[in-house]
Amino acid sequence: MTVLDALFQIQRNQDASLQFRCACRVGMCGTCAMTINGVPRLACKTGIRTLEPGDVSVAPLQNLPVIKDLVVSLEPFFAQWKRINPALRTADPKKTELAIVRSDSRYMQSVESKRDCITCGACYGACGVKSTSGEYLGPAAINRAYLRLMDPRDNGVDDRLRILNDERGGIWRCHTQFNCTAVCPKGITLTDTIGRLKRAMLFPSQFRKKS
Repeated sequence: MTVLDALFQIQRNQDASLQFRCACRVGMCGTCAMTINGVPRLACKTGIRTLEPGDVSVAPLQNLPVIKDLVVSLEPFFAQWKRINPALRTADPKKTELAIVRSDSRYMQSVESKRDCITCGACYGACGVKSTSGEYLGPAAINRAYLRLMDPRDNGVDDRLRILNDERGGIWRCHTQFNCTAVCPKGITLTDTIGRLKRAMLFPSQFRKKS
């Protein structure tokens, strides 16, 4: 039995008004992210037996507005996500030739383990900086910006670097607590991403692709 199974049983047999989100039930959509025994997790992937013996506590994700019970609004999360211009911005939108990105390229070697974000918000809820700074981008948005900056097909470098380098909300706000990495259900090393960007910001010209 998973925590999500238990919540369905409570909803069906004890409290029909209990509100929570779920969709795929196999850890792919991220909608069932919540705080379980004090840690952000996916309810569908958290087995009851894997938790410490005793009572199991469930609560909504932190750092996000609560709508009802275990349902939170992800609007602040996606507001930060949109700030870094997450979509690919090609230099020539009319170009019809396919871009070739080699598997042994710097881009592929740098991002292979960082592309599986499901925007569940677990890292956002675990981030200690977000609890004190509403302007901070958050780990998921920074990771997405990293993917775009490393992509040789993208042409939105200057805008993203300006946002990432912002003193109040950019990467320098991260205190390297590793909370985001610890809770990511896809195993993305988010703290490593932020550390790489901090070092790279010393030489930002490396992100400007040559035509």
